[in-house]
Amino acid sequence: MSALESLVRDFYAARDREDWPAVERTLAADVAWHEPGGEDYSGHHHGRDTVLRLLRRMLDVTGGTFHLEPTTFIVTAEHVATNARWSARRGDVQVEGNDLGVFRIADGKIAEAWFYPDGYDPDALTTVFSFGDEQETD
Repeated sequence: MSALESLVRDFYAARDREDWPAVERTLAADVAWHEPGGEDYSGHHHGRDTVLRLLRRMLDVTGGTFHLEPTTFIVTAEHVATNARWSARRGDVQVEGNDLGVFRIADGKIAEAWFYPDGYDPDALTTVFSFGDEQETD
């Protein structure tokens, strides 16, 4: 397994076990995080602290039920692409889908990430991941 794949696997594993110091170690200080769509978490997020707050918030609003399971990894010289299955619940509403994540690695850290979800119910997604207020982006 390449060092790049290992880094992204470490990120997913730390995120799943809510080991935020370990997640922090995988992210560059100036990481750029791109979440498409019109959801409360969508937008361009910059900086490790901002991204960590976003990741924790997504878990918090789902009562800890948001899980991602990467199933496939494709590695190039500086990118790792993953296919992940994800699911989350909020109250009686369950949502699940697929996510293509593309991570750019620089100096042994995740420097940038783009996500492309599909195969989900848009209304359920909005209900489950609603923050109820504005999310910071820049």
